[in-house]
Amino acid sequence: MATKQKIFETGIRLFREKGYEATTVEEIAAAADVAKATFFKHFPRKYELILEVLMQRREKINLAVTDEQVSRLSTKMQVVHLMNILCNTIESDRTMAVISLNEYICSGDLLREEAPTIEIFYQTIERGRQKGEIRADIQSRVVARMLWAYYLESYIAWSRNEQERSLGAILLEGVEVMFRGIEAGKE
Repeated sequence: MATKQKIFETGIRLFREKGYEATTVEEIAAAADVAKATFFKHFPRKYELILEVLMQRREKINLAVTDEQVSRLSTKMQVVHLMNILCNTIESDRTMAVISLNEYICSGDLLREEAPTIEIFYQTIERGRQKGEIRADIQSRVVARMLWAYYLESYIAWSRNEQERSLGAILLEGVEVMFRGIEAGKE
């Protein structure tokens, strides 16, 4: 595991310094002081380093979902909390956030599979619906996809420097608008 972590950290450092496309597997292996074959033993392709970044982000979200204190929050505040975790992870390392977004989109993974975050949003909204916090006529899956789509589009715009505000502020504004339409007693 120490070798895998060293390769990962070295690859991410080189991506930050040189960019993803300009960094080769050979350079990562050499800088990590491992053979190229050792790199491929741990990461079958260079893109696997990006997938690891995304997996670490997802793990933070999954931890939040299972946190007992978070589950006591209102549905809206749970969604805000999830968005804050996504934002903090992304905004804390802008360079890698932009690289990982670009490579994720270019990989085609976005088109091949539903984003795991959609399921997390779905479960959160569905629990809120069952507790009576979300209108009964709302389809939780639709809201989950809308939340994820808003997150993704905001992330893309933020990555292009089109927004003068933080990604967090943009996402929280979207959550506020969406909840005006879905909260029970707000119809």
